[in-house]
This record gives sequence, C-alpha cells and structure tokens, in this order.
Amino acid sequence: MLDIMKLALILTGIIIAIRKKVFVGYILLAAALAVGALFGLGPREILYGCRDVLFSDRFITLFIIIVLITFLGRLLKEIGYLNRLVSASRDLAGGPKTAVAVIPALVGLMPMPGGSLLSAPLVSEVLTRKNYPPEFITAVNYWSRHVVEFCWPVYPGIILSAALASVPVSDISLLQFPMTVIMVPIGILLMIRKIKERNDTGGHFFRPVGRILLTVWPIILAISLYAVFPIRLLWAVALALLVLLVIERPTMIKLRVVAREAFSIRLFLLVFGIISFQQMLELSGAVNSIPKLTTELGLPAATVIFAVSFTSGLLTGMVTAFVGLSYPLLAGYLYQPDLNMGNIFLAYISGYFGMMLSPTHFCLILTSEYFKADLGKVYKVMFLPLSILFLAGVVLYLTGYPGWLWTF
Repeated sequence: MLDIMKLALILTGIIIAIRKKVFVGYILLAAALAVGALFGLGPREILYGCRDVLFSDRFITLFIIIVLITFLGRLLKEIGYLNRLVSASRDLAGGPKTAVAVIPALVGLMPMPGGSLLSAPLVSEVLTRKNYPPEFITAVNYWSRHVVEFCWPVYPGIILSAALASVPVSDISLLQFPMTVIMVPIGILLMIRKIKERNDTGGHFFRPVGRILLTVWPIILAISLYAVFPIRLLWAVALALLVLLVIERPTMIKLRVVAREAFSIRLFLLVFGIISFQQMLELSGAVNSIPKLTTELGLPAATVIFAVSFTSGLLTGMVTAFVGLSYPLLAGYLYQPDLNMGNIFLAYISGYFGMMLSPTHFCLILTSEYFKADLGKVYKVMFLPLSILFLAGVVLYLTGYPGWLWTF
C-alpha cells in the first residue's frame, strides 16, 4: 500500500503540472527522479540510471527515428508536396464527400503536430459554413485526420509503443490496424453521410490517385523499405529522406527552417524523459506496485489499464505523452515480465479515446479556433462516434484478440 501511495503522490504531481501547462518532457524527467528518490534509489544509482538511458541504443535509435520522421514531414510541407496533395484530392470522384473523408486522412500520412489545421482550409472550401454548423465541419475534419493514427508505422506514438514493449513496429501496426478499419465506416455513417453537396465537375479516379501517390511517395518508400528488406525503420526513413533530398534539392533556407523544427531540445527532453521514467520504474521495482495491489484488491486488470491510459490521454492530448506516461506504469500488465499484446491493444485504444476528447489536443483546439466552433458542441458531435469506436475495440479485446490473430 505504501508503494501505491508513493506512485499516487507522483501521479498527482504529474496531473498538477499538466494542468499548469508545464512541458511534458520536464514533467516526465521530474517524475523519473521522484520515482528514484521515493523508492529508495541513491543519487549515484539515479545518476547512473539516467546515464545508461542517454547512451542506450533504445533511446538513441528512438530519438533519431522521431527526428528524421519530423524532418521528413516538415520538409514535405515546406517544398510544396502538401499543396500538391490538396490540389489532387479536389479532383477525386465522389465530390465533397470523398474530399472531406480523404484529404484529412492523406494529410494524416504526414506525421506532424496540429495536422488537422493543414486540411482545415480545404475542408472549409468544400463545406461552406452557411450550409453546415462549424462544429460539424470541425468534427469531420478532426475525425478523418486521425483515422491512420492507430496503425501508420511512422507515427512517433506507434514507434514509442514498440520501443517500450521491445517488439517490432510492424507488430504494433498490425495489432491496431483493425481499429482504423472500424473507424472508417463509423465516420462515413455518422458524419460523411450527412454531406449533401455534389461534385459538378464529375471527378476522376486514376488521375488524381496518381498525383496523390506522387506527393506521398517518400513516406510510402520508407514503409516499403522497412517491410520488404531486413533493415531497421531508422535506416528506411533515412534512405527515403536522402532520396527526397537528391531529387528535390531544397534550398539551404528551407532546410534550415525544417531543421530548426525537427532538431529541438524539447523533442530531446520529451524522449529522454519518457525513457528515463520507464527506467526508474524498472530499476526501483515500482513497476510491479500497481499489478500487485490490484491483485490483492481483486480489481480487474482491464479496469486499471483503462483508467490509467484514458486519464493519461485526456490529460496530455498526445499519443506519445499518454504512451510515455501510462505504459511504464502499466508495464506489469503490458510487457513485464511477459508480453501481453491484448493488454497493449486495450491500453492504446483507452489512451486514444481520452486523447481524442482532450481539451489540450492541438488538432482539436486549433481546428475549433479556425472554424470558430463552440468546443462543447464539437464534443456533442464527436462523443457518439468515439464511444462506438472505443466499445468496438473493447468487444474485440473481449473476444481474445489478438490471441487468435497471432495463431494464423
């Protein structure tokens, strides 16, 4: 019980710091130090633990991958690929319904914070505000933008999940892919179906699809290299980025702009804080406190996983943050001492549910502001489809998924 009280004290501090809008990287680093101190590690053990993280292959590889992916996404925007993507999407067959569903999702293939804001201008052109409430337009754009975030393997949250569980990124992507499949029809039935405008120009299929592929080819190349050849994701992304640089030859001015955004001390501290937090929980033995107490009290593991992950997602509004906060705390259920892919699946969908409802989520706040939408009314539009999505994931979990998947 004493160990749980210590963790509760640390968690309370995390919650207060998040509410005070302290940077998550600072919070996690402070939490790591607090875990070490409260659970009996001496200053030398804490220092050596942080040193081991700094020079570990896991931290270095994870940080470089996230930097490269951030650089790639920003560069694609800076050299005009995003504008070409939007232009090509306008000509798709199916008119506004197709455009509103596809464009934010395609923008989502380029991992970057606040990505919903990038697709918002086009969505606002397709869905005029005189015909649709701004809250509906915000919700449609927000939903479509996040469809791929369950499984797209270049998202930092997916990569971090794999790193913490010590499994290939492809395993996490495959594990969570059914949620993307489920999310698509829910969005169509509850939101896209309500769009009435028609495409007066008729639209095409093959021509715009070809142009779309020409705008996202660097990301497709990175994923293809990783899937086909026995190389790490880091090298696949690096090779794709190198090919893009050779072909496009961006100016030094553009490269400097992109580099300033990708190579940031805040990103370094975020990744270092996450891994350090996990390291201290493991070194101190605190990682076993929650599973031990819940077993003594007879609490279902699923309840604890949902509560911790959902709360982390709701508080932080970021996939990397809720994974970094909740997975180490839940390590005894997820990947220590044994790997449990079903519980990892439940943890992710619970955190995702909280993250999508979070008032601190960049995409939600930025797009609500862009469309001048009432945030409370946006929640009314979003809550039912999000609840159905989460319940579908829970039903899948209760069937024993992904145990039966891994037997094929």
